[in-house]
Amino acid sequence: MLLKFYHQSYQELLDRLLELQKQVLAKDIDMITIKSIYEQTQGIFQTQILRVRLDELDCNAHREADLFEIALIRSAQTEIHKNLRLLKTELLFLTTSRQTQTTEQRLKKVQEKVRELIGYSQAIISQLDQ
Repeated sequence: MLLKFYHQSYQELLDRLLELQKQVLAKDIDMITIKSIYEQTQGIFQTQILRVRLDELDCNAHREADLFEIALIRSAQTEIHKNLRLLKTELLFLTTSRQTQTTEQRLKKVQEKVRELIGYSQAIISQLDQ
């Protein structure tokens, strides 16, 4: 398969996201730990995943299945990138919320974003495993 080398980076991303999910679902949330894990997650995405240009791989793809796989991964990467930025915003809002009801609403949005990111990462890993 053309993109096997991506597997390890996406597995690391997924591991960080699962740790982040564990933290945001905890009874007593620790915003310092959550922010730290988010930054690690963002770092993995930026330095390990986005550094490989899928455009360059398009030129090396010899089978139609490879091109389709690259398109799927590109689409999921775009969603991950977007959702990581949105998660950062939600974390900022969560940090600044003062009322219990607002904090609970923001926390639910953070949990939802993390779930979406886990789903995209699992989908890519599943695609790479084929």
